[in-house]
Amino acid sequence: MARMSRWILTTLLLPVAAVAQNGTTIRGLPDPATINVPDISPSTDPKVRAEGYKFYYFHNPTVRFSEAYQDFAECRAHLTGAGLVKVPGFIPWDESHRRKAIKPVPIYGLVGDIIGDIILPKLERGMRSNKMRRCMGTRGYERYPISETVWKALNEGDEQQVRLMQAKIASGPKPQDAAVTE
Repeated sequence: MARMSRWILTTLLLPVAAVAQNGTTIRGLPDPATINVPDISPSTDPKVRAEGYKFYYFHNPTVRFSEAYQDFAECRAHLTGAGLVKVPGFIPWDESHRRKAIKPVPIYGLVGDIIGDIILPKLERGMRSNKMRRCMGTRGYERYPISETVWKALNEGDEQQVRLMQAKIASGPKPQDAAVTE
């Protein structure tokens, strides 16, 4: 019985107690001031505003950096980029999908395959955007428009760095731009 209570204490309660006053967890997230992020200042370009439903970043004034990081880690875990998972399938929360994507033989010929290669990236970006919008929106985050190049800088590259940049922006000062409502 004493062994069981010691196990409960060490596995369940100590990680909760290890959260520091400023919100950094036992994992030791870096100081947000040391994280470089692209410039997200409001653009005067009307195209950026018009495409705000496609290219945006999240912000929630009520969360700390560590909370925002955890929210992004959970929501981005649903974005597998390397093909479908066959049942039974398992993807760890902190890892990306490792199976190789097998491109099927094109049933519509070479021209159909080329057209598919043109359309598919936009469809994948739309599906990714919908998943993130739904996941982060239910947690109280609002979306703010940015240019496509800044969006790519915030969403492509090393997954850990992407999470850190987005968490810093999401927990930073309230943007001076109007939120995306579409």
